[in-house]
Amino acid sequence: MAFYDLKKKPALTTKEGEKETLYPSIVYSGTLSARKLLERASYGTGYTVGELEGALSIIMDTTARYIGEGYRVELGEFGYFAGKIKASRMVAKKTDIRAASIRFNGVSFRASKQFKMKSAGELERVPERAFRTSSQLNIEELEKRMMMHLEQNGFITRSIYTNLTGRLKWKATEDLKIFVEKGLIRKMGRGNQMYYVKVEGSCTNNLP
Repeated sequence: MAFYDLKKKPALTTKEGEKETLYPSIVYSGTLSARKLLERASYGTGYTVGELEGALSIIMDTTARYIGEGYRVELGEFGYFAGKIKASRMVAKKTDIRAASIRFNGVSFRASKQFKMKSAGELERVPERAFRTSSQLNIEELEKRMMMHLEQNGFITRSIYTNLTGRLKWKATEDLKIFVEKGLIRKMGRGNQMYYVKVEGSCTNNLP
């Protein structure tokens, strides 16, 4: 679940006499570091974080080299990477500028249709109260509270998890995603009927 909010259109882009309008803007849950991404990608696979980290480094270096040689690079279902260039000034004729005045100026990325489809999650309006401060319990304590509830009740919802941990609604959604990826719980139902149950055989070292 991702969250959005409605923001006012910037004054500089509003024409004279035009009514003030609102536009939707995603409210980011945070930044997932490369290390965290690899840790989560390694859950339930035979690959270690170190192996994935090494593979990612090789892919990055190889991709960068070929972009520097003028190639567009397709990276699986992610999409295409391509180099961008910039001249020191605009000219009227091709003979008015030399190669030394043109340089690489970043990299563009064009997502594939498949990646766009996989990235399109469910959206919900962020509630006004979501701007409260979320609890800062560490992941071990969050996991412990969730697993204790599951042992006693057999299931947990996002609302219950929020009450148990003091986490904001959107933070709770992110936490539960992590626990699903770790193989501790699995998601059941959809929409307002969604809940989570313990994966058979899963356990945590944080239970007393």
